[in-house]
Amino acid sequence: MRRIRFPVLIVILIGLAVIGLSYLFSPEAGLLIAVTLVCLGILWIDQTRRRNRRIKRLSTKLRQVLAGDYQIDLSEYEEGELSVLSADLYKLMIAFREQQASLIEDKTWLADSISDISHQLKTPITSMMMLTDLLKKDLEPQRRRQFLNQLSSQTDRLQWLVKNLLTLSKLDAQAIIYSPDFISYRDLIHQAIEPLLISLELKEQTLQVRGNLDTQILIDGNWLTEALTNIIKNASDHGPQNAPIVIEASDRPMSHTFEIINQGMISAKDLPHLFTRFYRGQQAATDSVGIGLAISRAIVVQQGGNIEVESQAGLTTFRLRFPK
Repeated sequence: MRRIRFPVLIVILIGLAVIGLSYLFSPEAGLLIAVTLVCLGILWIDQTRRRNRRIKRLSTKLRQVLAGDYQIDLSEYEEGELSVLSADLYKLMIAFREQQASLIEDKTWLADSISDISHQLKTPITSMMMLTDLLKKDLEPQRRRQFLNQLSSQTDRLQWLVKNLLTLSKLDAQAIIYSPDFISYRDLIHQAIEPLLISLELKEQTLQVRGNLDTQILIDGNWLTEALTNIIKNASDHGPQNAPIVIEASDRPMSHTFEIINQGMISAKDLPHLFTRFYRGQQAATDSVGIGLAISRAIVVQQGGNIEVESQAGLTTFRLRFPK
């Protein structure tokens, strides 16, 4: 306040000096200058009050924004000396609104994820508790072995589920450090199909691997192997028995491309949601969790690639591309 009063006091003193000097030379000129200065002073005071009121209203709107009210009107500040400040306040309001929407979305996603994870863990844990209670009873050896095998199966399922949930959490947090190295198409595909050989044999499904398999790609082979395994497993689960699964690796001018092709169609309703975590399609198996494809997509994208799927003419194709 003192900073404002001091310049005003200086201006008044200068004005009085000018009036005094003018009056000495010409009383009429001195009077005219005095009237003019008084009018200018009144106009200045009025403008100052108007500006202060606008600043006060703008300050009130700023407090509204900080309180979470983003439905405010700043149109009166589009012109004038406060227009720049108003524009910055509008940008701040938009940023706060987007941040709030993002926080609400994250909170909803977290709640849904916790609910989904709880549901997925509940089934094997409940089964294990029931089997444990049954094993406490006096059972025939054959019956006991049957329950023990079931308990072991549920334990393995729970271990697999926890492992994949932890992997998904790390991918979400982008906490995985990839270690790219050169690896051949052949080694990638061999490592990807190895865990699936028994289940493929049980379904009498054959693998047809095509392409220049000696081609090298610079990638984190361990993580890409996991992504490919999940996709090939999905092709096996949804493909008919005695049907081939084609894996084609192509060294194209602009990219390394992997295609996994199986017989069978994905419904138009399920197609947009294939990579959504915990989504179970119409043809999903009863023990399906719905996180394998979500993990695969995250791994591919975080290594600079992209993944797409098409289902037509009785065939479903997953296509992975990695730019060179």
